[in-house]
Amino acid sequence: MLRVAVPNKGVLSEPAAEMLSESGYRQRRSTKDLVVFDPDNDTEFFYLRPRDIAVYVAAGTLDVGITGRDMLLETAPLDGEGPAAV
Repeated sequence: MLRVAVPNKGVLSEPAAEMLSESGYRQRRSTKDLVVFDPDNDTEFFYLRPRDIAVYVAAGTLDVGITGRDMLLETAPLDGEGPAAV
């Protein structure tokens, strides 16, 4: 199963949800839904704060995420490893 992080708010939230929906993925019906399972595509979507997405992907908790470059760079550790290196 693919585990995908999607921004739950911010400028990327609506475009990301629209892109995924147009691609045939099931999306949340309410902004209160934080997890959505799409059995047809064997994919689980997690709606997270944009700044948390890179952290979860870097830790291996989630497989892929949609977030902004600014959020990615903000979560990068000084040693050059981690989210920004992904």
